[in-house]
Amino acid sequence: MWFEDPGYVSDVVVRPAAEKVIAGMLGGQRNAWEQAVEEVCKDILGSGTVLETKQYTGTYDHRHDSWNMPVKLGIGISAVDDGHATVRLVQYRFAELDVVCQVVSYINGNRLFHKVTVGEIRPAGSRNIFSPENYDRRLREADDAYRALKAALEECGGRAGRYQALLQLTAFLNEQTQALEMPTSTPPARRDLPDWFSFSPAEFERAVAELCRKDGCTRVQTTGGAGDLGADVIAYAPDGRKIVIQCKQYRGKVASPDLQKFAGTVFHIHKADMALLVTTGTVTTPAARLAKAAGIEIVHADRLDGWADGSSQPPWA
Repeated sequence: MWFEDPGYVSDVVVRPAAEKVIAGMLGGQRNAWEQAVEEVCKDILGSGTVLETKQYTGTYDHRHDSWNMPVKLGIGISAVDDGHATVRLVQYRFAELDVVCQVVSYINGNRLFHKVTVGEIRPAGSRNIFSPENYDRRLREADDAYRALKAALEECGGRAGRYQALLQLTAFLNEQTQALEMPTSTPPARRDLPDWFSFSPAEFERAVAELCRKDGCTRVQTTGGAGDLGADVIAYAPDGRKIVIQCKQYRGKVASPDLQKFAGTVFHIHKADMALLVTTGTVTTPAARLAKAAGIEIVHADRLDGWADGSSQPPWA
């Protein structure tokens, strides 16, 4: 255990590939799997094999009295007390399945929270477990095999025997290299950054809607205008969540009254799963506090530019 308190699982997200596996389960197996997940959530860090651990530290924003955490950590992880988040890749085995999850741990309100993303579900034993201990063991196996084959090569009595032993050694070491290599991700290509202030307000809303489409949202529509009740763009994230966006094409700061109107409608009237305020400026400190309390994610000028040029993940990632 890394903490005396196992903490609280704030959110469990299942990726599409894992959803397909779950949908194909028989009734009894699915019930057993769901019960096992519930048990794991009670002790999320003490029940599996940790495959990888990374630490992230945010930057403190004195203007807004809050921590700006890396966008890749996902929605809600910006609400932390100390600016630290730990991301672990953990493998759990239950119901004859190996389940690989990403667990993001952070402190908020003096409580430990975990955001869990179920990424991969496979039959038990079909996936190599690259824990540090397992990695060291496989290295020792490769080294032992090399020494054994080298000794056999030295004892061979002719060219044919030496050649066959060398082929075996080469094939084995190539196999071990492939097993020990970890996949690397290719950074996304940069996109052209638009001049936000060359747009009319309606064009700015359509540009934000187009960003949603490019990053995989469906049923994207612009609804801005009289009677929109604060919803300028409505879209559905790749995982099915409903996103409601208010756009503010400001050069200065968005103040609390704007946030108050949006907070009063976005969840109760528009039934949003996620609320975003996208602005070409920043927000005042009181507005930032109100947004945090209301559960509204702020996409200020810097985050908007990063989203637009592809250097940062979309706000719902």
